[in-house]
Amino acid sequence: MKNFSRRTIITIAVAIALVVVIIIAAVWNSTRSYDTYDIDKKFSIDGTKTLNFLPFAGGLLSYSRDGAQYYDSSGLTVWNESYNMQSPVVKTDGKRLIVYDRDGSSVVVMSETKELSVISTNHTIVMASVASDGTVAVLTQEGDTGYINLFSDDGTSLAGGQVHLSQTGYPMSLALSDDGSRLIVSFAYTDSTKLATRINIYDFTSAGDRKKDNIIADFEYRDTICPQVEFFSDGRAYAFTDSGVRIFSSGKSAKEDAKVSVKYDIDSVISGDSGFALIHRDSSNRKILTVYSEDGKKNFSMKLHKSYEKCSILENDQILVKSGKLIEIFGKNGHKRFSYRFPDDVVAFVPAEEQREFFLVQRDSTGIIRIG
Repeated sequence: MKNFSRRTIITIAVAIALVVVIIIAAVWNSTRSYDTYDIDKKFSIDGTKTLNFLPFAGGLLSYSRDGAQYYDSSGLTVWNESYNMQSPVVKTDGKRLIVYDRDGSSVVVMSETKELSVISTNHTIVMASVASDGTVAVLTQEGDTGYINLFSDDGTSLAGGQVHLSQTGYPMSLALSDDGSRLIVSFAYTDSTKLATRINIYDFTSAGDRKKDNIIADFEYRDTICPQVEFFSDGRAYAFTDSGVRIFSSGKSAKEDAKVSVKYDIDSVISGDSGFALIHRDSSNRKILTVYSEDGKKNFSMKLHKSYEKCSILENDQILVKSGKLIEIFGKNGHKRFSYRFPDDVVAFVPAEEQREFFLVQRDSTGIIRIG
């Protein structure tokens, strides 16, 4: 019995020691800062100053009015898609991507390996969205009538309906949930000479089939407009208005779950899979970044550099800030994880597949770097 008790005590002590080591390692890793980098690989991209760059499926996407090109996590060209669009807009979710021509009539659907389809519309495209399962939502318009249509990634029509804009208002934004089962759309309309917002949430499962026009919830907000709506990865939807943020539950009735009220004018919004950030100006006209968790709780707030250009939320909820030649990465608690001022102009700094790897796009060279 004594030997058994001694062994048990030793086992417990070892387990506790391992837990302590894991906690210390996690804390150390979450607070560790980097101020240098190594170049893993270099490759070339022609005309970087005329291109736009986005992360996609662990690789790098470049696009312009003439086409799009995808480079994998090793910097190798996977596909090069040519098109002719006056105002191309790219939307991504997981391993699905669409490029649509705003005010045009075509949507190109891509995966990380190839083109899947080209969707041609009969009316002018206002906006579109894609889900990670490949479902595509397209809102088109002709006169006073809007048309919402759903397609599979091979271009097959799934569902469709009309929206009478004189009743609903002008569409401002739309987004699909990750699984393609829900769609949220915001509309702006005039209420007694004042702008107001109407938000519809559509459900395309059996629950929505029992509702008129598949609308399972609708909301109206006075004296505010909503230029952007999104979905979190957990199925909750959120609406960014000029007076704050509304968060809607993923339950059957999609009720308003939380509200973030602000006393300042929002300059821009950055959204992620499980959080968001708002940028506004203080009394001295300095830009302020405030980061929130998915439930609307404030994580931290910080002043941005005067040379601030762009901010994004990475997959691990870290914040990437580009200010001219200066690149900074912050943890979800505001701790600075990386800071480096490059000697040459940085066209784009895009996360790669590995957590500490990034695509560094400059005027004359492109490379995959690893911060350390």
